[in-house]
Amino acid sequence: MGITFEAIEAEDTDPCMETPMNRRLTLALIATSWSLPSACAFAQYTGPGATSAVTTVAEARDQRDDQPVVLQGTLVAKIGHERYRFKDATGEIDVEIDDKDLPSHQAVSATTVVELHGEVDTHRFKPTDIDVDHVRIVSTR
Repeated sequence: MGITFEAIEAEDTDPCMETPMNRRLTLALIATSWSLPSACAFAQYTGPGATSAVTTVAEARDQRDDQPVVLQGTLVAKIGHERYRFKDATGEIDVEIDDKDLPSHQAVSATTVVELHGEVDTHRFKPTDIDVDHVRIVSTR
């Protein structure tokens, strides 16, 4: 009788759920599948009420943190590792550009007109700067 009882008990249990590790793995897979649809939707709303990108240094200085910016001007000086001084018709501001975000196919000089895409980066004790995500060369003078 004992053997029959054990066989019935084994049939009632799911072999995939016998260990705590398998339970955790199953829960992790379910959670991942729920989060995938939201991770694929990175499109940005551009209709009424959408905030537009700031286009000048003067405007960028007065914006809140993480406000998108598109600036056109020149990188007039390198002031540190991955840090540059950017200048447009309205003023100058420090920008942070990762080496991998600089164009690899063409040199950038102090006279090269560039378009910077990034975000305003405000600080409590330092001046506002720009965290650049993409650099596009507009023209060389």
